[in-house]
Amino acid sequence: MTNDLHNFSLHEPCPKCLERITDLERMLGYVFQNKALLLKALTHSSYAHENPRTNLRHNERVEFLGDAVLDLLLAEHLFRRFAERWEGDLSLMRSWLASESSLADVAQSINLGGFLFLGVGEETSGGRNRQALLADGLEAVLGAIYLDSDLDTTRRVVEHLFTAKLESVDEEKERVNYKNALQSRMSAAGRGALDYRLISTGGPEHMKRFEVVVCSKGEQLGRGMGSTKKEAEMQAACAALLALDQAPQQ
Repeated sequence: MTNDLHNFSLHEPCPKCLERITDLERMLGYVFQNKALLLKALTHSSYAHENPRTNLRHNERVEFLGDAVLDLLLAEHLFRRFAERWEGDLSLMRSWLASESSLADVAQSINLGGFLFLGVGEETSGGRNRQALLADGLEAVLGAIYLDSDLDTTRRVVEHLFTAKLESVDEEKERVNYKNALQSRMSAAGRGALDYRLISTGGPEHMKRFEVVVCSKGEQLGRGMGSTKKEAEMQAACAALLALDQAPQQ
């Protein structure tokens, strides 16, 4: 990581660009000690590839770090705030907060797209407004803040940027639809329809717990529990998606 940062050169963007990013720092509520880190976080791979003479490296490594840091901070916030909620409920909340559309919303609230360094093709094709690109850019910026400061500082920035999202997360979490995502994944792989089976129901009437498994062609893909059958099915689909992501690639 150290060598990666030492090799970063500030030949470009120009000094005027360095002045302009003070507007972004103001919206972030954080001023970088090392401006090179912020510029790196704002550099899309398309720009780096089209401008090799600048020695600018793209933001994918720091985006990887930012994704992990954000997941940790969101999980910590939810864990402390919703002390009585079970892990499946917290997982749904975090998934909604960290979803591509949610991250893109936050990125748009600080006009992040206007600060990104993009290649010509990405620029002309509307990259500054593309959800995936904005979400990745936000994660990269958060990763850069973590490298430039510490976890406590990054936590304050995340809570500042996600204030509105955190306030509505309990109601909005139902927008995460793992069942649709799993069905799309299975259809793309030619696996066909999914079968959700209720395998157990327990607990008193006011605190029912449902357990569901999801299968494809007789193969169990995931198992989930919830206070409703729908929630248990969603958790089973979530578990199946995680298992598919962790399975060795053929």
